[in-house]
Parts: sequence; structure tokens; C-alpha cells
Amino acid sequence: MFTEQEIHTQPDDFERLLAFLNDLCVEDFAHCLFGSDIVYFVGCGSSYYLAVSASKYFSRVTGIDAKPLQSGEVVFASSFVLGSRDLKRSAVLISRSGDTTETVQAVRKFDQMGIKTFGITLGEKSELRRTCQSSLVLPLEERSVVMTKSFSSMLLSLFYLIDRMSKIASDYDRLVGLSRKFLRESEKSIESRGIDGAKHYVFLGTGVYEGIAKESALKLQEMSLTFAEAYSTLEYRHGPKSLVTDQTVVVLYASDQNPEEVTLLGEMQRLGASTVLRTPMAENGQDAFLQVLFGQLLGLTIAKKKGLNPDQPRNLSRVVFLGDGSR
Repeated sequence: MFTEQEIHTQPDDFERLLAFLNDLCVEDFAHCLFGSDIVYFVGCGSSYYLAVSASKYFSRVTGIDAKPLQSGEVVFASSFVLGSRDLKRSAVLISRSGDTTETVQAVRKFDQMGIKTFGITLGEKSELRRTCQSSLVLPLEERSVVMTKSFSSMLLSLFYLIDRMSKIASDYDRLVGLSRKFLRESEKSIESRGIDGAKHYVFLGTGVYEGIAKESALKLQEMSLTFAEAYSTLEYRHGPKSLVTDQTVVVLYASDQNPEEVTLLGEMQRLGASTVLRTPMAENGQDAFLQVLFGQLLGLTIAKKKGLNPDQPRNLSRVVFLGDGSR
């Protein structure tokens, strides 16, 4: 299975990716972002959840306002999400293929508004690369329909670029060095805790981990056709917890700042849920590209238990095209 192989070979991809990034003159790529008043991070599906994490990391490191947006809202509801104030604005467009219709159209919308664009993709010959004013094409190939290594690798690349342009210390060499152990221990945790047979899964995360929680829920939906939800951690108290039963698994991607998150996890246990605490491996959320592997592995494990083929997810295609259908 492509999906299973691509999940398990991510440590090798991370090593090659770091070597690639270390050799780049990243200063040539994204100066416009760092001279902006606000930066939009834009994508669809998994790429939008990547945008959620990347935008929050960008704001924390640079102090510049950042906002995640769905590509479709930029194209079809721009007056609601972009406004018209006289600000220096730029946008990061995220797409694995580089050919997703809404994201390519979002580039054109930004061009019409005089907003500078930077794209990140795996598609060397893609429309996104041709239309963005600058771009970063990663030297990776992903054959699976659902995004796995492309998500983690694009997120790592954006974090790396943000840190290097901001001239702050990063921990990616250590984290990549731990990635094989992280995969093994995550698999053992899923197996030993017996959490692959629940009826209802909830993923929680704050800050950069909110996007990781949302992407984890999506992996279960896509690969294993499982009822899964995701929320900003403390929002879960405000209504959604009404669905918790003894058939619920709550996974918390904890930050290093708020003990109230762990208190909430205890509350879910008292309501009958099984709980999983994923503790941070680095400060400032730099480990987000690793943490998402847990959700990928859980989705894969549940799919295999159900006898589903994650290479052929129901009703999904690798690239979404508007008007011409999907392929």
C-alpha cells in the first residue's frame, strides 16, 4: 500500500528534506512575508489545516498578524475574509499537487488585489508554481490519495523557513533524528492501549497543535471512514462534550503552556472517555510536523482493522478540480 509505505518512510524523507533546505538560499524566497502587516495562509482540506498550524507558528515567531483561510473563501467570499483596509498584505498558498482549482484561483484573486504570493508545493510543473510570484517546490513524490508525508514535509519546510528568516534557533536536526523512534513508540502506544476500536474519536489542540488535531481527525475520516472530530482544546467544554460516551477516545496534543488542557482531559475520563495525552517534544510547537504522524498511524491502523484499503478512500480523489470534476 502506498499510504502505509509513505507514512513509515517519513524519517528518510525528513532527512533528505533537511539537507535540501540547508542548501537553499531561503532569503530569496519569501521576503514579502516578513515586510507585511498581515499574512494569509491559504489551502484546501489538509492544506488548510496545515495553514492553521503554520499561520499560528508564523505569528508567534515573527509577531506579524497571520490568518488561515480556505482557498474557496478567498475565491468566492473575498469581501468577507479579506476586507479592504490599506495594509501591506501577502499570502502563502499551500497545495500538494499545485493544481487544486480553488487554490490556483486564489492566487489570481490575490494578484488582482495587489497581494504578493508565495507558493509551496510538490508539483514542479504545477499551475501554482507558474502563477505565484515566488515558490518553493519540495523534492518529494507522494502517490497516495490522502496527504501524509506531504503534509508533514510542507509543515516542516514552512517552520524551517520562518525560523531561518527570523534568525532564531531551531531544533529540527534533533527532532528528525528522533522521528524513527517516534513512529515506533506511536505504533506501540496505539496497539498497547487498544484505542483502534472506538466509535467516536476527538482530537484536541491549541495554537499550532489545533491544525494537527484537525488533520488527525481528517485522516481517520479519509482512511478509515470513522466518526472523528477536532476542536481547539478548551472549546470542547462548550457544547461538544455532550457527545462523550464510553465509546469515545479523546486525543490531546498538549502544548507546553497551559495545565488547564490536562485538567480537561481528566474531565473527559470522568465522563467515560478513553484519553491519550501527546506531550510536546520541543518548545514553541516546532514538533508539530512529528505529532501529526500519530493521527496518520491511528487512521491507518483503524482502516486495516476494518479491512479498508487506505489507497482507495471512498469518494475521494488525489486532486480536486472545479468544473471538470476530480482526478
